[in-house]
Amino acid sequence: MKSTMNRLMVGLAAIVGMGLSISNAPLYAQSTPLKVEIPFAFHAGNSSLPAGTYIVVRLGGAIRISDGNGHDVAVVSNSVDNKAKGNTSELSFNRYSGEYFLEEVRWIGYSSAQGLMKSRMELELAKAAQREDVKLAALTTR
Repeated sequence: MKSTMNRLMVGLAAIVGMGLSISNAPLYAQSTPLKVEIPFAFHAGNSSLPAGTYIVVRLGGAIRISDGNGHDVAVVSNSVDNKAKGNTSELSFNRYSGEYFLEEVRWIGYSSAQGLMKSRMELELAKAAQREDVKLAALTTR
């Protein structure tokens, strides 16, 4: 009976410890917010956003994009090699037949960037049209 109780307590402690480490994960994975003027309508994940000035933040395994006027989306992202050149953070878009898709967010000074998965719409357009890279410089807000 005592050994069963000890195993239960050890298991419970392990579960609580994992829960605490997971709940704090986004705190360690945040990045400096970026401010960027996007002069065209674009897609981020499955969402469409109008042209405007946006704040972009990495929160754990997601990117949050908001213009402060009700256009706000969070999309799942993954770490990719950071290709940012020079002294500027940047957003990288894929363009197919006039449609823009956010591809990566790159923070200067970080070894990795955040890449977004291609949506079904982007995959379909990629089959029919040639891709053009479009990069926009972003400013840190801190």
